[in-house]
Amino acid sequence: MEYVLSADDWPDCEVWLFSAGASNPDIAAAFETAVRMKAAMIRLVTTRVDGKTALAAAANDRSVVYVVPVSDPKDGFIATHSMTAMITALLYASDQLSEKPAESELVRTFEEAARLSLSLRTKGEPVVKDFKRGDTMILVHDPQARAVATLLETSLWETGIAPAQRADFRNFAHGRHVWAAKYPDSMFVLAVTTTESRSISAALFDALPSIGHGTTDVGHGGRFQIAVAILDGLRFIEVLGEITGIDPGRPGRGPFAEAIYDHDGLETLARRLTHGIRHKLKAVLRHDPIVQESHSVCLMGEKRLSDFANARFQGLVLDYDGTIVPTDNRRAPPEKNLVEQLQRLMDGGLLIAIATGRGGSAGETLRAVLPAQYHPQVVIGYYNGGHIRTLDIDIDVDQPEQNPDILEVADWIEAHSLLAPGVPLKRSRVQLMVNHEDVPDNVGFLKSLQSCPAVTAGKVKVLSSHHSFDILPNATTKNLVVDFLTQMTGKPNASVLAIGDSGSPIGNDFDLLSIEHGISVDSVCGNLHRSWSLFGNRTTGPKALLRILEAIDVSEAGAEVNLEALELDS
Repeated sequence: MEYVLSADDWPDCEVWLFSAGASNPDIAAAFETAVRMKAAMIRLVTTRVDGKTALAAAANDRSVVYVVPVSDPKDGFIATHSMTAMITALLYASDQLSEKPAESELVRTFEEAARLSLSLRTKGEPVVKDFKRGDTMILVHDPQARAVATLLETSLWETGIAPAQRADFRNFAHGRHVWAAKYPDSMFVLAVTTTESRSISAALFDALPSIGHGTTDVGHGGRFQIAVAILDGLRFIEVLGEITGIDPGRPGRGPFAEAIYDHDGLETLARRLTHGIRHKLKAVLRHDPIVQESHSVCLMGEKRLSDFANARFQGLVLDYDGTIVPTDNRRAPPEKNLVEQLQRLMDGGLLIAIATGRGGSAGETLRAVLPAQYHPQVVIGYYNGGHIRTLDIDIDVDQPEQNPDILEVADWIEAHSLLAPGVPLKRSRVQLMVNHEDVPDNVGFLKSLQSCPAVTAGKVKVLSSHHSFDILPNATTKNLVVDFLTQMTGKPNASVLAIGDSGSPIGNDFDLLSIEHGISVDSVCGNLHRSWSLFGNRTTGPKALLRILEAIDVSEAGAEVNLEALELDS
């Protein structure tokens, strides 16, 4: 469940899944999540070749199924046979990777150790002889022996033999010991030590009151010794079960057991967590808004996608850098196939506008790649909407008036030497653009700007794209371009589709992507009612934009996005 609900996707990692029968809905959910996250490789270790997830993994080209043999295919309640088989397989695999594999000697020695563990009763009973029915089991352990302690803790709880609490020796000393002070007559402490921590364990028992306790030692705690200790741990569970009159293999279950075990809620949730929804969930967790939403991210994402599919758009507003052209190559012209899609949509009657933080360079590039007949049709909102003109107008000739607040900020930045040495401030009349690489420290630059009188007074605001800070009048927003395009349609309630890449809380597309149908092709904010992406971080920038444009169908009723054509989670 932790893996399925994780906001991270680890695309370059291998994912290992362990499941005895490989048929329960939870392992199916984990496998489906790994497939959707495009894990580098999915390795399923199981004892059943015919399990539901084993069959799915066998049919997947990025999956490998390892079927380990078991002494008896019928497992006990705490899966002793399959767990022993998997531990043996991991031990053997580790040996194969060592500098000098023990090979057959390892197998022989481990088999002997397993046989010895069968006689643990003779050496194990004295360790837990003071344990009695009704005791709380406190498991204190060396960190190297965590696997052994975890086995004991989970098995005691699952079988109902005893309530159990696990902690390493020093964690126990930092507060877990209070139970011993309050209930010394109804607890038992079992220590799992190594050669290095024996003295710490002994000091702990010397200090504790007279309570039941025992110690088992795993030597240096290497892989082989831990594997043997896990087998010994199963014998401890058997002995403790006999003391309490509970058979660990058949502890008795409530009538509700099957209902909760077979519930497929996690598998259903795994299917609902699309790339776009995971992307939004990650932003929610990263930005951690103070005013928390009570809505499910899944429900909000599905509703937004449904509304998006049913919408009919009369206009399309696009950001430029990071959306039409990649951020890392933003001086290059747009790709030919993307330009062809824009022409197709305009031929179908869709109104198109560009809302960019740039000045005239965006217009120059677009005039060079779009045939001249389209120039009067394309609206450009330069300087984040601070100067709106059609593409056929050269704003080097038709320049905006000087904004006094922007002039004041420009003088203040230069007076306080906020840019890196030798870097000139790029001034324009209605906006200042400062590349991230032109300041010594991005965070420090933003903090310094908060002291600027024009910023403090709320006359100007500071936004950020993936490559620059944009300083502009507070009233300037890319949504002015949306309003302009809406007026062009002649319909006050016309739907406009907006696509940009900087939808984070301080992104220069935040306002633009906060309209009803705003789609990000990169970063999003943590507000469930604002920017969302369709593809998450799997497909971003111009590639994501091209997929959306190719999926838009234009008719007399307007433009609509064909969600099937988008193949959102293929």
